[in-house]
This record gives sequence, C-alpha cells and structure tokens, in this order.
Amino acid sequence: MNNTILVCLSPSPSNIEVIQSAYQSLHKKDKFIAIYVSNHKQSLKEFEQRQLDKNMELAKQLNADVEIIYADDTVNQIIQYANIYKVKKIVVGKSINKKRWFLKHSLSEQILEQAHNFEVLVVPTKAKTKIPKIDFQEKMNSHDSFISIFILMGCTLVGYFFFMMNFHDSNIIMVYILGVLLIALLTSSRVYSVLSTIASVLLFNFCFTFPTMSLSVYDSSYVMTFLIMIIVAFITSTLTSRIKQNAYTSSNMAYISKILLETNQTLQQYSSEQDIVNAGCKVLSELLKRNIIYYTVENNNLNQSVFISIDNKVDINEYLNPSEKGVAEWVAIHNKYAGASTRYLSNAKCLYYAIRKGENVHGVIGIDLNNERIDSLENRILLAILGEMALSLENIKNMQEKNEAIYTMKKEQLRSDLLRSISHDLRTPLTSIYGNSDILLNDNGQLSEEKRKILCADIYDDSLWLINLVENLLAITKIEDGKMKLKIEPQMIEDIVNEALKHVNREKKKYQINIDIKDDFLMADMDARLIIQVIINLVDNAIKYTPIGSIIDIVAYQKEEMIYMEVRDTGEGIPKEEKVKIFEKFYTLNNVLADSKKSIGLGLSLCKSIVEVHGGNIYVLDNYPKGSIFTFTLPATKINLNNGVPKLIENIY
Repeated sequence: MNNTILVCLSPSPSNIEVIQSAYQSLHKKDKFIAIYVSNHKQSLKEFEQRQLDKNMELAKQLNADVEIIYADDTVNQIIQYANIYKVKKIVVGKSINKKRWFLKHSLSEQILEQAHNFEVLVVPTKAKTKIPKIDFQEKMNSHDSFISIFILMGCTLVGYFFFMMNFHDSNIIMVYILGVLLIALLTSSRVYSVLSTIASVLLFNFCFTFPTMSLSVYDSSYVMTFLIMIIVAFITSTLTSRIKQNAYTSSNMAYISKILLETNQTLQQYSSEQDIVNAGCKVLSELLKRNIIYYTVENNNLNQSVFISIDNKVDINEYLNPSEKGVAEWVAIHNKYAGASTRYLSNAKCLYYAIRKGENVHGVIGIDLNNERIDSLENRILLAILGEMALSLENIKNMQEKNEAIYTMKKEQLRSDLLRSISHDLRTPLTSIYGNSDILLNDNGQLSEEKRKILCADIYDDSLWLINLVENLLAITKIEDGKMKLKIEPQMIEDIVNEALKHVNREKKKYQINIDIKDDFLMADMDARLIIQVIINLVDNAIKYTPIGSIIDIVAYQKEEMIYMEVRDTGEGIPKEEKVKIFEKFYTLNNVLADSKKSIGLGLSLCKSIVEVHGGNIYVLDNYPKGSIFTFTLPATKINLNNGVPKLIENIY
C-alpha cells in the first residue's frame, strides 16, 4: 500500500534535518509532500527567506511535491491539507534548546494535539541561532545614503532653531527620533536605521550639550539621556522596519494570491492539454519576462515542444540543441529540477523543472535565466504556477481515463445487451424457418398447394425480418464506429419512397398505404440506401403497431431549406413518457409486437443515427384523433439546372 508522507517546512537551518528524516522514512512507492504555510503575521527577514529557499530546494531534490499555502492558522491548515490528500504521516521538527515563554506551545505540540487521525513524527533538532552577517557594500547605496544624510542635516537645523528658542533638550531629542523613524521608512536596509541611531546621539552631543562642538560631557545626567535616546531610537527604527517588512510580505502574498487566482481561472477555461500548456507558458513568460520552452513527456520521452519568447529575434535553435534537450530529458527521467543555477548540469542555458503530480511527469519546462538567478518572489510565483499547471494537466488526464473507462464500459454493456437480445430474438424466426422448411422437405405430396404457399410465405416473412435485422445491425455498427462513408447525392423523394415500399413487410397488402408528395420534383441530398432503410423501418413499425386494414400515410413536403417526411399511422399511439425513450437502443414499446415476434429495439435507434448523420432531425408526434406521426428532416437539394436531372434509384437491394 502506498502512503503519503508530509513534511512541514520552515526558514530554520535545522529544518534540513527534518526534511532528511522524512525522506529516510519513505518506502519505495510512498508519495512525498513538503508544505510551507505562510502567515501574514510572520514576516521573514532576508536571511530567513534565503534559508527557506534552500530548504525548498532540498525538498525538491528529494523528489517532494513542494507546496506554499497562505493562511492565518498554520496548524489548522496543515491538518486540513493532510485530510484532503489522505496523508498517512506528518513529519515536523521541534527545537530541544529553544525556550518558550508564557506556556506557549510549539508547532509540533499543537499538531500532536489536533492530529488524531495521523501518525506524527517529531524530529528533535538543536536550534542554530546565528547572527547574520551584514554585507555593508551590498546593503548600502548612494541613494539611501543621501536620504539619511539629508534627514540628519534637517534634524540638526531644526534642533538649532529649537536651541536658539531656548526649547528644552527633550524637544530636540524628539526631532532626532523622528528623523530616525523617517530614515527607517524611506531606506531599503536596516543598516541605515542602526547607523542613523548612533549618528543622531553623536550629533545631539556634539551640537547641543555643553561644551558644544565637542563630544565631551560635563553633566553626568546626559549619559543616561544618551542611553535612553539610543534605546528609543533603536526600538522605533526596529518597529518601523518590521512594519515595512510586514507590508512588503502582505503585498507579495496578495500579489501571489492574485496571480494564482487568475492563472487558475485561465487554465480552467481549457479542456485540452495543448491549450493548458500554451496558456501556462504564456502566463509564466509575461510574469517572469523570460523566454520559456516546454516539452510534453510520454513514457519518459520528450515529444513536441512549445516555445514562448519575449523577443521575436531570439533563435529557437539555441534552446533545441542536443545539450539543452539532454538536460530536459534528464529532468523527465529523474523527476528533478536541473540546469542553470542548480548543482545538476549547471552549464545549461535554462533552468528546467518537471511538471509533475506525484510520480506522473506531464512535461518539462525550461526558463531562460539569461545568466541571472531568480529571486525568492519569482521562485514562489514559478512554483505556484507550475503547481497549477500540473494540477490542471492531471485533471485532464484523469478525465480522459474516466471517459475511456466509461466508453469501454458502455461498449461492453452494448455488446452484452446486443448478444443477449440477438440470442433471444433470433430463436423464434429461426425455429419457424427450420420447422416450416422441414415440413416442406419431408412432404410426400400430402400437403395441399394452399398449405405449401402458407408455409413458404411464413419462411419468406421470417427471412425478410432476419435480413432487415442484419442490415440494421451492420448500419448502426458502421455509423457508431465512424466507418460509414456516406455517398450524398441529390435524389427524388418519390423514387426513394417507391423503392422503400418494395422491401417493406409483406403484410403491407393488408393495409392502405397512401403516398402524398406535395411537389413532383421534391428532392433532397442523401445517401439513398440509408434513407430507404429509414423509410422501411418506419413503415414496418407502423404496420406492427397498427390494426389490419388501417390507413398509413407517407407525406413529404419542403419547408424553407429542409425536406420533411412523415409516416402517419392510426394505431394506439405512444404514451407521452415513452416518446423520449423509443429512439434508444434496445428499447421496444410495451416490449411486444403485434405479430408476437419480439423486437430487438434497433430500428428506431438506427433511424435516429442515420438522420442525424445527414444533418437532420427525427421526432414523434400524436396523430389526431388516433395514432402517431414519425417525422424526419433532410437538407433540400439546391437545384442547378446545369447539373441535369438526378438518376433514378435502381437495384438498391
């Protein structure tokens, strides 16, 4: 039995141990899922985001499906996700040296309390608290430096004004704290907040404490003032930076959520694999501003490719050369990402990902990095969209398999019904033919001429019934298999009707059959043989369900661009609830025929198939005061006198 293992991701360096432990607990065919729940209340510092990206990369290398989920309640979201995907085991880490204040439960403890239906593996880890190193060259830039210097100069000028007005020192201190706050808001790095805090204290000491223009302090109380000023300025700058980071994180989350919603809505519009691939690649190319190449995968082999370029001047051969294609094939086989910026086949031009759901690889997508690395936001967007594409392709595949299964089931059911009906319904006419022919063969001159004619007539009727049955079976099989090749030609309606009546049940002599064609030159485009079969079935049907001596009318007329043909009888009629069923396969009205032979229920179904393949329609209405009217339509022939007169129907059967 294949199980699903879920590991919880975090921005902690110790999370690597958790991921490795989860991978080691996998069996051969277990599904591996790694999820990270992003909470808007929790903003990640830059070094934490980098560590989270590393942890995600490790999970992907270990063949895990990486998912990023946005929710406020982390534990509840993990439990819900586990229920939906029928997770067997949840793997989560717990720090053994991290202190928790005010009886606050760790994530692992909360999951243990709520995960009653899952096996929970808690991996003890040693928290690695490391102060990140600040790269001043990278963090500092001329623009932010100018802003910081300008604000501090402004604060000093305002301080001089307050000093000349004999304002208290606390007012000048507040000016500098306000300056630190503005620097924290307007600059991109926290380095400026720290440096401006120190600079503001030094400027206040140099310019406004006695002796001025000196860093010396005669009044010992100023030491405490400086200390408080540093603390207040530092706290203020820290809170401001955190608020700004939270706003940035929330903005990114909202942006990603918007992108995912739009992508999901876009992909749901399409029902074919090719359309989904084209739409997904186009969305990625527009968002990342990069060239995209996609390969469909079948049995670990690359098939057709799709190339989306942001520049029409790009040579596609750069992406289809053997080297690049080899990397894509490696990704398809190993179900891992590789190429540029990775440790696998890093000399490639593109970064290649497998579009997959579990072990099913639907395709391989390549992103042209252009000798650059994608940032964390782009990476999250990329993973999210790839996940949406994989889900849509998986749904398409599942739907195709479901439809194939339904088709196979219906086909088998049809075959079963057909064999059952044929085996049962052929017995009576075949027995009758056998019995009557045996009597004729063993006759020693004892039978009268009238008796012999009756026996021969019975054999003829039963044989004709069998011939019509075989014709119906062959015709409906060819139509449904798509093997029927129609020979559409203009035909005279009168000729078609007359030819059909030649092959109608011999019982027609006992009925009054009237032909009413409104126009002597009424013509329709048709395959003559098939339409004759329709008329035969409809007239035979009228004979079977109409008392002997009744009137049967065959009416034909033109209305707009269609020819209407009606077969009217004066039988018992068809109940309203039966009218929608009589054109179904193996359905017979009241299940009994007038001549006591059981019907196989294919005649009207065949009529419907033939008429519809001609572009027409067939239906049944009540004939007042009594009986039914079967009507079908055919496209009327557009007469062109230059084409001459159509040939008469001869020797159809």
